[in-house]
Amino acid sequence: MIDLSLPSKFIDASVDEDFDKALKIAKLIAKQHHITLTDELEILSDSAAMALSIDEMTAVFSMVEDIRNYEA
Repeated sequence: MIDLSLPSKFIDASVDEDFDKALKIAKLIAKQHHITLTDELEILSDSAAMALSIDEMTAVFSMVEDIRNYEA
């Protein structure tokens, strides 16, 4: 079953600057989509650029960058 609330939870974790929670959620979303975490982070960034407020977008971009650096 796909949990459609996960992207929203990722945004919330990003705004709250909760790295561990955001990483866990990003991995769950990637698993649901059957793609790599790297690809999922790209999708999350693209989605943030199109649909979020400036504060949420900035938080998501920052969290995605933090996760990329952590995973590298």
